[in-house]
Amino acid sequence: MLVQTRRGALVQDRWPDLVAAAEQLPGGLVLDGELLVWDTAAGRLSFEALRRRAATRARGAAGLAAALPAYFVAFDVLQLDGQGLLNRPYKERRALLEQLFTDHALTAPGRSVR
Repeated sequence: MLVQTRRGALVQDRWPDLVAAAEQLPGGLVLDGELLVWDTAAGRLSFEALRRRAATRARGAAGLAAALPAYFVAFDVLQLDGQGLLNRPYKERRALLEQLFTDHALTAPGRSVR
C-alpha cells in the first residue's frame, strides 16, 4: 500500500492510520482527494495538526495517529483494477467512487465511528 503526495513523494510511514484503512480497498486503486486531520483535544479539523503529522517520521507516527486521527476525503477515482479512468466522464467516475463506498462499507469522515 502506497500513500503518495501529488508531487510523488511516498509518505505512508507518516500515516499508519490511513495505510490500515486503505488496506481494506482493492489493489490497483488510485484515488484523488484531500487529507484532513482531526484535533481531538480541540474538537475540530486542524491545519496545524495536519502539518505536524506530515512532518513526523515513522517513529512518532503511531502516537500522533492516535491523538490526531487522519481522514482521506476522496473526490475521484483515477484508476480502478489497474485501469486508468481519466478518459471517462467525471459522472461515471463519481458513480464508481460511490460504489466503492457501498461495496466496502466506507463512511464519510463526519459519520465515521472511532
